[in-house]
Amino acid sequence: MDIPQQKSEATESGSKASSLGSNIYTIWLFTRNDLKSIVCPETAFGIFSALSGPLLTTNNNPSLTTILARTPQVILWNWLNVLIFDVANQRLPNSILEDSVNKPWRALPSSRITPSSARRLLLFFIPVVFFITLYLGGVEETVLMMVLTWMYNDLEGADENYIVRNLINCAGFMCYSSGATTVAAGYGQYTLSSRAYKWLGIVGGIIFSTLQMQDMADVEGDKARGRRTLPIVHGDGIARWSIAIPVIIWSIVCPWFWELGKLGWAASLMAGGLLVVRVLMLRSIEADRVTWKVWCLWTMVLYALPLFKDHSSLMRFWQTSGAKTLLA
Repeated sequence: MDIPQQKSEATESGSKASSLGSNIYTIWLFTRNDLKSIVCPETAFGIFSALSGPLLTTNNNPSLTTILARTPQVILWNWLNVLIFDVANQRLPNSILEDSVNKPWRALPSSRITPSSARRLLLFFIPVVFFITLYLGGVEETVLMMVLTWMYNDLEGADENYIVRNLINCAGFMCYSSGATTVAAGYGQYTLSSRAYKWLGIVGGIIFSTLQMQDMADVEGDKARGRRTLPIVHGDGIARWSIAIPVIIWSIVCPWFWELGKLGWAASLMAGGLLVVRVLMLRSIEADRVTWKVWCLWTMVLYALPLFKDHSSLMRFWQTSGAKTLLA
């Protein structure tokens, strides 16, 4: 006699689970495109910086295992901040128009969520992210990024011109880098060193002068919304050289800043050389999408350079873990 009721309850439970899964997938779609460009590189920046010890933080003897154990927290910090920016950006009418051309799989152009629902999602997540970062650390960077998000999206700073757009992005990436390092190093235990802020300035310069790489494959969508990106304003050829020349410069400046040996120079120049070759030689939309991923990889190589200077945390782990004895 209870079988129909049990079936009904099972169906209802399955429907709720399916709805929850669909909602999680919708939220993930907002951030999918920025996992490779922000979440992964900035998580790497935080971990690498924390492991470099006194070069960039006040921790003179960082522990590899302790810092790696904070990786989920660093990922969460970066992802939550990316989520705020992406929902704020993608809910706007011009963004939906652009994404319908460049990224039709996103949550709004694919009609998985309405702009009104996206606005409510933002109203929910802004205070949630604020309080989470009060616990994780990097709350100052989070608040500043909320201001930058407002300037970029609602005040249409991204559409003003490519210089203003890159300046806002530059400030945003510096916030990501600073906050990720704070969380990775151990919030409340250690802080960034004075040299860290010089390194953050260099990171800002890298972003400001090369981020137009992300615009190379998005020209049609940017034209549709009236955005004046560098390749639209100055043409494809000038845009490519505007990327290639700074990439060469930064691939030299960064190992010079850290006073690295041959291995550090080789890593920086090889990654930068690969990026330059692709930018100048491979000019299709599909090639530019791959080159954008290479740009992300290049930034991660640069972010790792402090470890080429001070890898004592890795050596201590090697000496104390017994791995050296096992391989002897």
